[in-house]
Amino acid sequence: MCAFRGWDGRRVVWASLGLVIALAIGVALYAYVGTLLFAIFLYYATRPLYRLLDRRLDHPNVTATVTILAVVVPMFAVVGYAGVVALRELDQFLAASDLEAYRSALQPYLSIARERNLDRLRRRLTSAPGRSITSILRGGLPGLLGRLSTVAGFVFSVLARFFLMLTFLFYLLRDDGTLRRWFVRSVDGDEQVVSFLDGVDDDLETIFVSNLAIVGVAAAIAAVTFLGLNLVASGGPVVATPVLLAVLIGIGTLIPAVGMKIVYVPYGLYLLGLALATATPLWQPIAFFVLSFTVVDTIPDFFARSLLSARSGVHMGLVLLGYFLGTLAFGWYGLFLGPIVVVLAVHFADRIFPDLASAVLAE
Repeated sequence: MCAFRGWDGRRVVWASLGLVIALAIGVALYAYVGTLLFAIFLYYATRPLYRLLDRRLDHPNVTATVTILAVVVPMFAVVGYAGVVALRELDQFLAASDLEAYRSALQPYLSIARERNLDRLRRRLTSAPGRSITSILRGGLPGLLGRLSTVAGFVFSVLARFFLMLTFLFYLLRDDGTLRRWFVRSVDGDEQVVSFLDGVDDDLETIFVSNLAIVGVAAAIAAVTFLGLNLVASGGPVVATPVLLAVLIGIGTLIPAVGMKIVYVPYGLYLLGLALATATPLWQPIAFFVLSFTVVDTIPDFFARSLLSARSGVHMGLVLLGYFLGTLAFGWYGLFLGPIVVVLAVHFADRIFPDLASAVLAE
């Protein structure tokens, strides 16, 4: 209560208005907290590249746009394309493997990747030119258009979040200096507060940049490994799209606990299913699993991650716990919230808690 002792009615009114505004903003952002946290992660991961380009281009809008186009858009394009390819491959595999029961259960998802619906719609509209639009619509188009509208709604939702994330990222990159100067001015340059936030800022950049670097290292190792496996394999390549799979494996390293296994284990099971259902040699999925686990998974996880994370002032074990517990506690966006909470806690314990404890004990 001592902090409010000198407050007059005017300050109380302004503080109340500020709380109402903050509450309104919090309610608006609550539904998109995952999008915001992902934008913060990409901001720290791409900030060094932005600052490097900004020193040469000296145009914040252009620099932020180039940074996003160089890093973020290709990453999402690869993931989206890979998702469509994976669904098509799964559809073909289920159709050829006498697994129609599973195919029907996955029908809503598999239909997204098919071009049959659009082809069917085009054929309906272009065939039998003598027929009227009414007769065409009575021929079954309402159900087809209903399915297409469902898919369109899903795609629109994903794109809306994607562009919202890009908006957050763009202005964080472009205006971070302005935000920092405003905050430092607002707290009258308080050395303890500024030091605390600068330490948090530096460690978050180190951790998230390291994560992005691990993505690149893992993708490069996986690409070389899979291309080499295709070279020694006789009778055709083992991995149909080695570079695409390698990039997905790199992105998979961002997921705590499971990591890149979320990519190469399903693909290995797909190869195993092909070997059991067709004339594909059984050694191919075995070799894929062995190389993926020993070379692709072990090296980035134990060596590259330790080397790149060593530059942070936060213990690597705490960072990994942040990833793991954050995901368990908050869901998928805990992947980004967990490390932020860990870094805040470490710097609070190091810079703020000792002074608070000393003040309490002194009283």
